[in-house]
Amino acid sequence: MDRRRARQAAAEVERLCRTATDATDLHRSVAGVIASAVPFDRWCAMSFDPATALPTGGFHAEGLPMPLVPRLLELEYGEEADVARLADVARGEHPVVRLSEATGREPMRSTRFRDVLHPAGLPHELRAVHRDGRTPWGAVILLRGTDVPDFTSGEAAWVGTLSARVAEALRRLQLMAQAAEPGGDAPGVVLLEVTDPAVTVLTASPSALQRLADVEDGTVDGLPFAVASLARTAHGRRGTARCRLRTRSGRWLTLHAERLAGSTVSLVVEPSRPADIAALLTDAYRLTEREAQVVGLVVRGHSNAEIARALWLSPYTVADHVKNVFEKTGVRSRGELTSRLFFDHYLPRL
Repeated sequence: MDRRRARQAAAEVERLCRTATDATDLHRSVAGVIASAVPFDRWCAMSFDPATALPTGGFHAEGLPMPLVPRLLELEYGEEADVARLADVARGEHPVVRLSEATGREPMRSTRFRDVLHPAGLPHELRAVHRDGRTPWGAVILLRGTDVPDFTSGEAAWVGTLSARVAEALRRLQLMAQAAEPGGDAPGVVLLEVTDPAVTVLTASPSALQRLADVEDGTVDGLPFAVASLARTAHGRRGTARCRLRTRSGRWLTLHAERLAGSTVSLVVEPSRPADIAALLTDAYRLTEREAQVVGLVVRGHSNAEIARALWLSPYTVADHVKNVFEKTGVRSRGELTSRLFFDHYLPRL
């Protein structure tokens, strides 16, 4: 790849990340810049819930042909094993993976290649997860057709150098976004049928459909990609799959999906509680596990001495933790901390 062009592109990505005000716009702008240094034919990108590495929205209009997307989601989040699934890359040693390398130059080993990429005429795939440390905030998937060579190791490495910067911008955008009026708090329910070809809505409450319609994401089978992905995740495991996502209007939603009998999955859609949002924001503010524990007690009104007794710490250590939390969140008092974590991101500004 052209080193001069790569340096210019990296500088432009840096500028875009500093000035971004919307996650979807950032994904699109960054992809455009990457294309100037690492050409590709098709692409998609998404933001993640950092706690679960499940998608919360994204841009898919320039990705795979829509008839193939249900199968992709089935392989990505269903029961079948495959090579370099996004969740595996998010947890892996390296945030960038070429499918050819992951399969040992034998792409037919990948069901995704056989059932999706090859039929689409896009055999070359590069996946990059945007990570801040080990925390995933989003991903981009680049695809090339049969008439051009595969992505090189140098191209993959260069895309990897952008990972932390884009992750930082996505993290900041999560913090910047302000929630609109929450409205009613009653959960809505959707019953879904998850099969090989599609995820189908069997029945749904009006409140659930209204909330899902406000999710900023591409759609597959009439559902946001993030919702279809969550449904397939739940269908392939025991217990509940959960994610949190933000809507166009700025509200946080918490989604709980659970497999029922056969191919049926129940989906509960509810406005996120302040505690749910605070848990996500502790990731976004890079609080340590101990700092998060201290925050949980601070916002409940406990004094430093009470926190010290509860966590078996000295009051001086608690004071240090509180000071660190104030610095990371940009506040100067306990009341301001509570407002920053809960009300700034949950309640409307008056």
